[in-house]
Amino acid sequence: MDLFSELEESREKSKKEKGAEIVSVSEYLNKVNRTLKSEKSRIVGEVSGVKLYEGRSYLYFSLKDKTDQSTVNCFMWKRDYTPSGVELTDGLEVIVSAYPAIYKPNGSISLQVDTIELVGEGALQIAYEKLKAKLTAEGLFDASHKRAIPNFPKKIGVITSRSGAVIHDFNTNLGKCGFEILFVDSKVEGAEAVKDLLSALKTLAKKHVDVLVLMRGGGSLESFQAFNNESLVRAVATFPAPVVTGIGHDKDAPLVSLVSDKNVSTPTAVANLLSSGFKEALLNVKISEQTLISSFENMFKEQLFYLQNSERIMESKIRDIFDMFRKYFEAMRRIGERLQHAIVEKRTEIENIAKILEARNPERQLRLGWSITRSASGKVIRSIKDIGSGEPLEITLSDGTIEAERK
Repeated sequence: MDLFSELEESREKSKKEKGAEIVSVSEYLNKVNRTLKSEKSRIVGEVSGVKLYEGRSYLYFSLKDKTDQSTVNCFMWKRDYTPSGVELTDGLEVIVSAYPAIYKPNGSISLQVDTIELVGEGALQIAYEKLKAKLTAEGLFDASHKRAIPNFPKKIGVITSRSGAVIHDFNTNLGKCGFEILFVDSKVEGAEAVKDLLSALKTLAKKHVDVLVLMRGGGSLESFQAFNNESLVRAVATFPAPVVTGIGHDKDAPLVSLVSDKNVSTPTAVANLLSSGFKEALLNVKISEQTLISSFENMFKEQLFYLQNSERIMESKIRDIFDMFRKYFEAMRRIGERLQHAIVEKRTEIENIAKILEARNPERQLRLGWSITRSASGKVIRSIKDIGSGEPLEITLSDGTIEAERK
């Protein structure tokens, strides 16, 4: 390039610089910080210089590279630190999710930390056992705290990742029982999932669900960090509806599974559990239906038998009636005969008595010429000695009386 060309380029550059927008230091740092947010990374290092301030909403610490002692200052809000479930101490190796930011009052650069997680299975195992012992001592896992899962849940809250096979397996096996599913998509992997899960629980706590389902697939202890987080465990324990977990793990059960009201191994098992009441009720309906149909068929067969044999049955019934009638008629006939014989006997007896009475009737004697003599007092005179001389007498004949006097 010749001198003229260099002068022209310099002149153009000078014009551009003179025409550039002039901003304040604060505005410039804001612009830089907005750009730096895109540089968010997961960074591993050793903790040192932890500064927790009582009554303040933030904390400081440094993150040091073990290989060459490179160090970066870190800033974290307590609202992010508390849910992490990690207790920062000097020398602890952690992974932070953070982005760089310039602190405007002094121009220093630090990492703005969102989440912290432990490094290595050993550290995670120690933290798991320590927290498990603490919560066990509090009685948080006691059976007395477990709530019954409703037999016929209608409104089901579901928290899991939208991607993956978990939600598909759950929906496939749930069946068509008229459920109302309130689904909240959430991260379920690693320590970064804690905030998502806590937010999902808070959302569904306001929806008055009958039961809450919390699920994810299998994985390593490291991938289960969120489900061994103290804040999440306590949030599940105080959720207003019964909680079912389907968080499988071969070795150590996640603490969220221990605190839930019912834990099963897989999303399929969760679906089967929630639909079991409806399926059992449907089975009972089918059994009752079959029993009813069977009873109706038996009754129909019985009535059909009677209908088909009605003529014979009626003939038999009529024959029985006539037989009974003949028996009663014969019995009445015999009674009538006995009664008639008794009447004849009584009539003969009466006639004989009548003859005797007739023979002994005083009036008959009178008609034969006999008479009856009575004193004035009506006494029958049977001997002359029964009446004195001069006493009046009454002589009864068959056709009248004669008054007389003894001489």
